[in-house]
Parts: sequence; C-alpha cells; structure tokens
Amino acid sequence: MTDTPLRPSIVHSQIAAALCGEFGDVHATDRTAGTELFVNPLMAMYSAVDLPALARGVEYLPLLESTEDAGEVARIIEAHLAARPNPRPPSVFPH
Repeated sequence: MTDTPLRPSIVHSQIAAALCGEFGDVHATDRTAGTELFVNPLMAMYSAVDLPALARGVEYLPLLESTEDAGEVARIIEAHLAARPNPRPPSVFPH
C-alpha cells in the first residue's frame, strides 16, 4: 500500500469522521469540497467475518461461477430472491 499524505483517502476520512461522532454532510478533507456527502454513524462500526463460512450460506453462489458481467450476477440474484416464498420488498438506503 502506498502512503499518500498529500492526497488523503476520502473513504478513510469519512470513517474517521464517523468515529469522531460526526454525521451528515461532513467534509474531513478538502478533496470533497463542493460535493454533498453523507457520513453515516454506522460507518464507525466494523465487522469481521469468516468469509468462506459466510459464502457457504449463499444459496445461489454456485450459479455465479460462470457469470461474465454484473448484469448476469444481478439477474441470478433477482431470480433467486423472486423464487423465495416471502420475498422482502426492495428498499433504498436513505442518503
């Protein structure tokens, strides 16, 4: 990983702002000046998972192995969700 002290990471800056209790349209670096941001307080939460164990729980994972683009992946996931007995309606993350 390369150190870039003159070009701070926007992602790291957003997470640092959340860790400091900031939320909303917060600009922790000049690189985001003139843009609208959304620092979510949940950005301060990190999770660690056992990725192979998590992947074993994805029922449609074998169907993704032969995909070639994001559209195919999306169609497989949509078909899987539509075939579930009680699918959850889609929702938009508010930001």
